[in-house]
Amino acid sequence: MKRAIVIVASLLSSAIVHGHHSFSAEFDGDKIITVTGTVTEIRFRNPHIQYLIDVDTDGEIALWTVAGQNMVVMRRSGVTASTVGIGDQISVRGYAGRNGVHKVYLDTLIASDGTRYSMYDDTARRAVGVATTQTVTDSDSSLFTELIGDWAFDVDKTLPGAPWHLQFQQDGDNLKATLDNEVLDVAFTETSFFIILNRENRAGFPAKLQLTGRILDGAISGTISIVAGYSNFAELDAETFSAVRTSPEHWGPKPPAPMAPVDLTGVWERSIVLGPLGRTNPQLNAAGRARHEVYRKGAYDPLLRCMSGGPMRRQTRRGDLEILETENRLTMLYANGDATRRLWLDRKEHNSDRQHDIMGESIASWDGSTLVVDTRNLAETTLTHNSEPVSANARIVERFWLNKANDLIMEATLHDPTYYERPIVKRLQWTRSENQDMQYAPCDPDSFYRGLQVDGALDSYFENQPQPTGQ
Repeated sequence: MKRAIVIVASLLSSAIVHGHHSFSAEFDGDKIITVTGTVTEIRFRNPHIQYLIDVDTDGEIALWTVAGQNMVVMRRSGVTASTVGIGDQISVRGYAGRNGVHKVYLDTLIASDGTRYSMYDDTARRAVGVATTQTVTDSDSSLFTELIGDWAFDVDKTLPGAPWHLQFQQDGDNLKATLDNEVLDVAFTETSFFIILNRENRAGFPAKLQLTGRILDGAISGTISIVAGYSNFAELDAETFSAVRTSPEHWGPKPPAPMAPVDLTGVWERSIVLGPLGRTNPQLNAAGRARHEVYRKGAYDPLLRCMSGGPMRRQTRRGDLEILETENRLTMLYANGDATRRLWLDRKEHNSDRQHDIMGESIASWDGSTLVVDTRNLAETTLTHNSEPVSANARIVERFWLNKANDLIMEATLHDPTYYERPIVKRLQWTRSENQDMQYAPCDPDSFYRGLQVDGALDSYFENQPQPTGQ
């Protein structure tokens, strides 16, 4: 009897970290398959759970890869370390690996006792709408000149940091929109305009959102629909948007406000990750695109090896955050990954002779009741699970404040002209946790390296490991 190899791996998807490189490059979001086999090996641990199962196809045994979620999300779905045992026969429904590779990304698990576990909230899925195709030339629309200018944008769901800056500018005979610092094309019908946002759902598959809007009584109102892909969590779930006109000065730099520190200490539980509009699409420049290919070829993602990904990645990972305050600094402790950051309150300038490291050097100050954190001296790393690079020349500016409900809001802006055309903005929201016990999630990279070994990609991984630059 011939024996081929296939793995079942449950990937770290809660933080949108998948596979050994770009998730959508590894799995086909349009191809659903079901695989049934006998479990031969189990690793129920972070960064990704891993099952090996033997699948019998016409007398040939193959060991398949099925990808799902990390420990936190698996447990939330009802799957624990004892749900599946060695020798159990299980069925897995999910997304097929690309290029005929024996892998499947877990959507539904049927255990040996017949219990069905769904990795996603089926009630949160949104039906795909139809994209607008009947358009007119920009200049033929009555909205063309009415839209030009600056607007305050919001949606019908909680949007961290709202309102966002929406700006329309004329670009030759066309109109361009800039939303949350991302430049977007604008198209028109005779009575409305629409904008396509390229996003991802939390599983890492691409999704397209269409904003369709009109102007009524001097204000913009419109609808948001998914026209490709789907939402698999209660995110990417905004259905309407609105915008009111503002002056350009409203969004410009403002003089620092008198210091009015607020208490940010305590344990915080993250309440919004992607948000109702998903993640902003990074806009790489030529150097960034070239470096991105190096990272992808090298199958490089530090989080899959249980390493820190730096401040921009750290904030988006699941797990509690604790903020401590001492005389000259704030300290951030992260439950997931055991990472630590020091935010220095008594430093005025960054040390140019300091060695670059993954968390960099963070200097904090108060702008009124907003904590502003300026981080430099960073080591090169990645921005997302898709391995977009962050250079050693990057600067991250974070702003933390409490909203009216006393939730903690963070707005982080990555300034990295080495690799990106424009700064990149991320926003998150936390609520104070009544449980002061930090729930730690230990990480073990064995499943990552085992997956490479089974795929016959371990030597290639080390041969193509990207070398740090600019440090």
